[in-house]
Amino acid sequence: MRAVLAVLVLAACAPTVPSAPRPDPIPFTLDAAGVQLSDRTQRIDFGRTDHSTIPAMSKLVGAKPAASQDCANGGQQVEWPDGTVLVFANGEFRGWVSATSRAGVSC
Repeated sequence: MRAVLAVLVLAACAPTVPSAPRPDPIPFTLDAAGVQLSDRTQRIDFGRTDHSTIPAMSKLVGAKPAASQDCANGGQQVEWPDGTVLVFANGEFRGWVSATSRAGVSC
């Protein structure tokens, strides 16, 4: 019994491997404050760092960014294959652009 308990405790301490984008997208909506996951209470709000926002968005979309471009104001625009575009300024998520709408800053 102790051996089983020891194995479980050690397994819980093992480092996790960073997860890659999912093959199936997670539903989300873009709103005035950032990104809302449709089936969860979790959000990606304006002000998050690009280092955390880009991997999180890649998991939602199910793919890595398709393109990135520098903005005239020194920011960066990152686009995913599904057409989602996020805008970053000073390393922070500050806006998004879709085919029909936008919020926050744009490139």
